[in-house]
Amino acid sequence: MIALKLFILIVVIHLSCSVTNEYRTYENYKLFEVHGERSTLEELIDFMTEKYEIPYHQVRDQKATVLISPELTTIFQNLAEFENLSYNVVVNDYSRILDAERNSLVRSKQSFSWTAYYDIDDIYDYLHNTSDANPDWAEEIVAGKSYEGREIRGIRINTPGDVNKPVFFIESGIHAREWITPATTTYFINQLLTSSDPKITALRDQFDWRIFPTVNPDGYHHSFTVDRFWRKTRSRSPNGCYGADPNRNWDYNWLEYGASNQPCNYQTYAGARPFSEIETSSLSSYVSQIENLLAYVAFHSDAQMLLLPYSDSVEHIDNYDDLVTIGKVSLGHGKEVNGEKYEGPATAAEILYKVSGGSMDWVRNALGTPLVYTYELRGRYFHWPANRISEQGEEVTQMMVGLAAEAKNLGYY
Repeated sequence: MIALKLFILIVVIHLSCSVTNEYRTYENYKLFEVHGERSTLEELIDFMTEKYEIPYHQVRDQKATVLISPELTTIFQNLAEFENLSYNVVVNDYSRILDAERNSLVRSKQSFSWTAYYDIDDIYDYLHNTSDANPDWAEEIVAGKSYEGREIRGIRINTPGDVNKPVFFIESGIHAREWITPATTTYFINQLLTSSDPKITALRDQFDWRIFPTVNPDGYHHSFTVDRFWRKTRSRSPNGCYGADPNRNWDYNWLEYGASNQPCNYQTYAGARPFSEIETSSLSSYVSQIENLLAYVAFHSDAQMLLLPYSDSVEHIDNYDDLVTIGKVSLGHGKEVNGEKYEGPATAAEILYKVSGGSMDWVRNALGTPLVYTYELRGRYFHWPANRISEQGEEVTQMMVGLAAEAKNLGYY
């Protein structure tokens, strides 16, 4: 195995520090499913991601899913065969999926809807316009600036009433390529502001909402204009590589699990130090200043599960059982919409993989926030058809209804 790896290192050009700003088509990129022992699959993925740019990979149970460039296809197959791993190609040319997705962007230039995906400026225009349309309830809020100077904008929804309402914070879009999360978050904002359903209006009125659809605006814009699989921020390291994973950069067990210390790592570079990224530093400062913070919910995709703190441990926090109870009710409400079952609630270490340095864990550890969750929404390979955004938007809305209802039943507010 060592000889084979050395040969590969010689014949393949390292791609991780590519700085091109031309749109990446992903033409002839193949999506492989590889089957075998989990430890062997993880070794294979670790080797590939350490040396090369792998836009997408996932290991679940005895199966790995990996997106491989044309230049690396033969090498990847040779490695898999050398390890006696079986594999098959599930997508022969990923560019066809992206072409269909981009066609929906062309059709989205009329009014904001939930049948298309939008770039960051369009999302910010939506927040501005919907705040203007509801001046007694809503206002734009800013949690700092990004590396490239964009504001991290959100919306505060707080109907007249109790001046000391518990605060419900929603973080979305921290990983740039997870487009379904800003889309469902804006859907949820629209439901809070326009729905006449008594359960939703009650949900709206019970909390002081702080909702941020895209807390990584530079990365999100880059995923729209250059690289659909971009995940990180857009800061530049001294060696010329770009970005850090903003959900590995928080000051909780930083760099201990599920992260890389290599700036050119395409996926999980944790940054030069905790809060090295201006996005995480400013967002954590903003959250720290919120009084009466009851709930912090993060939206990700696409593992279809509900995660609890702490993500790098199988030990349970003091109100773990309550979080499980509330989470199950939340997921039950979501299932009633489309019949979709989510895994969990549990820690990532229990049902996914160990990871540290994430926002949810820092919020729980540093601020002691009682209700902290990460919802991994649905999808495949970070793709979800634009004309089906409302499916997940309605699921998320009902999940929040269930979460709030059961939290109240258990006396959290």
